[in-house]
This record gives sequence, structure tokens and C-alpha cells, in this order.
Amino acid sequence: MSSLKNRKVIVTGAADGIGRAIALAFGKEGALVAGCSRGSEGLESLGKEIEGSGHLFFSADLSKAEGIQAFFDKVRESFGGIDVLVNNVGAVLKLGNFFEVSDEDWENSFQLNLMSAVRLCRLSIPFLRESSCARIINISSIAASHPQEIFPHYSAMKAGLSNLTVSLAQTLDDICVNSVSPGPVWSRSWEEEAKAQENEISFEQAKKNIMEQTGKNIPLKRMGVPEDLTGLVLFLASEKSAWITATNFTIDGGLTRNPF
Repeated sequence: MSSLKNRKVIVTGAADGIGRAIALAFGKEGALVAGCSRGSEGLESLGKEIEGSGHLFFSADLSKAEGIQAFFDKVRESFGGIDVLVNNVGAVLKLGNFFEVSDEDWENSFQLNLMSAVRLCRLSIPFLRESSCARIINISSIAASHPQEIFPHYSAMKAGLSNLTVSLAQTLDDICVNSVSPGPVWSRSWEEEAKAQENEISFEQAKKNIMEQTGKNIPLKRMGVPEDLTGLVLFLASEKSAWITATNFTIDGGLTRNPF
């Protein structure tokens, strides 16, 4: 998408999974990417693989206000402006049902999965308003609209992020604000589940079992991979999405089967 060339794009949680795939996709389109994640090793690997030059990779804890401020200050210093903000950072943090997650678990989830986006939006909006094609894209989850017994704190925060998307879109008539809700996409949390089975079977076998079992209930009969999201994210960041805002887009292989 030629309209993305030289666009200045923030991608949080860029070291692995969905964030990494999004960062690589923007780089391929000629955009300038500012990627942030807590771990520096994944960012170093991303920096070696991403196409183009002039990108910025910064390690910070985005569950903390000071981490977000430090990252944003670096972006402002390096880029001078912002065209696209992709709020992707997020994690389940703790697997458990309602009775197994503590007040601290709820608070940690709140800070990482919701307040990180709130704070980055607050800082970015004045700069986004100077762009001719400003976009905010929030990576939510189908857990926001289809919560299960497991990790209620994560589902609630993703619901909050989806809600924030619509609220912001109504507040900002000069910035298109949308959310993307992935279904089961292979990521670090799934890798950790596979690694937990390594005492019994190999990691590769565990991964294959998980992907096959998860894919059984999906109409397309496979679990998602991070690259399944990049086409839609690039479209929403482009000039072609100029009349799309306050909308959530589900990418789940048909799992939720929602006709509306």
C-alpha cells in the first residue's frame, strides 16, 4: 500500500507475536516504525529483520506511566510526529478463573491491557492531529465480546479497550479509531502452554496438538498466526480506510460466527 510509505507508526508489544508481524508488515510497506516492548532481545532481532531504515526500537515497561513517557519522548525526539498508533501490547499475565485471580492480578491486567493504551493515546493525539491521515488501531480480542470462565480479568480489560475505541472515535472527528479482535492466534502465551508439556512430549508435538485441537472448532479448521492480522491493520492505517471509524473488526477464522 503505497500510501504507507514514510508514515510514522508506533507499534507496542513489537518484540514478538502479533506486534512483531505488524511491525514487519509496516516496514515492508516503507513506513517508519517505532517499536516498543519490555524485552530488548526480541527488539534486537526485529531490528535485524525489518525492511527499511530509520526505525526506532525502545525497551520499556508499558504497564508503567514512566515507561510510556520514556518511550514516547524517544519517539518524539526521533520522528518528530506520528501518523499511526497501534496499541498492541497486552497479555493474560495469569491463567485462572474468577476465584484464582487476585486484586493484584486485576490491577496488573488493568495497567498493561487498558491503561497503556489510554496513556499512549493521551500523549499521541496532539501529534496525530497534525497528520493528514491519522489512525489509532487498538488490538483487542474476541475475549472482549465472548468471555469464558478462564482469565476474566483479561477479558474485562479487552472489553474496556474495545469500548474506549468507540468512545475515542466519537471524541476525535479528525482521527479514525478502530479496533481489531483476533481469535486464537499462536503467540507467546500458547508457546508457554506448549513448553509446560515438554516433560511428557516434545515442544513441537505439543504445539501441533494445541493447534490441531484449537482448530477443530474454527470453520477454517486452523488456528491463526500473527500474519493473518497484518493485511487488515495495514488497510486500516491506509488512506483507503478514510471513512471507517468506531468499528471493531473480528479476525478469528469464523469462530464467533457473528453476522452483525
